[in-house]
Amino acid sequence: MNKIKSKLNLKLRSTILSTTAFIGLFSLVIQPVNAQQISPTTSFWNKIFKPSRRDPEPPVKPRKGTARPGKPICLISPDAPAQTRIIWNTKPFFLWKGDIKKIAVGIPGSKEYLKTQVVTGSQKANYTGRPLEPGKTYRWSISLSEIDTASYTMFVPFKIMSAPQRNRIGAELRLIERLYKDKSPEKIALTKAKYFAEKGLWSDALQQAYSVPNPSPELSQMIEDIPNELCK
Repeated sequence: MNKIKSKLNLKLRSTILSTTAFIGLFSLVIQPVNAQQISPTTSFWNKIFKPSRRDPEPPVKPRKGTARPGKPICLISPDAPAQTRIIWNTKPFFLWKGDIKKIAVGIPGSKEYLKTQVVTGSQKANYTGRPLEPGKTYRWSISLSEIDTASYTMFVPFKIMSAPQRNRIGAELRLIERLYKDKSPEKIALTKAKYFAEKGLWSDALQQAYSVPNPSPELSQMIEDIPNELCK
């Protein structure tokens, strides 16, 4: 009888340990998108252009130049950190401050461009060409003229994330959408932006914030402040 009880107790302890381990593993899997771990919107944006003492440099590194005297150009996204910026989206987002007339995307070392877009009067644009290839490096070029023969004056390289990494992140983004299916488009976009920021994918984070169709007054003010703060 005692042997039977001992076996039952051992089996019960084993079951409890297995269940605990499974719960722990499950919590790790969903940790990146747990709603309770999403910090307030303001703290996320403060992290972009209000550095802390521990990290005195802002994570976004704009490339700055001058179009002509008194007319500075500031390329915000993709930015220009020490290492080439990695981007998840195969149709990246471009953000700048200054009087740019035309942008183009091409492959470094090639004189041909995959796509050119006239952007006169704008300070942002989504890439409208065919999706870029995962794992490849590209170059964002800007021109101060709409004329086809005009030369490009500033360049920023960027790289599309490899396919396996993109697929993993894509699955987690779909999970965010399911968890937040009853929330507003702005809440979903900012949750994704926070997720991207935690992975250091700042171009994708900014793209989410700027993609909200009817932003709240708070988000509208943040969108207006970002170029001014980053291009000081």
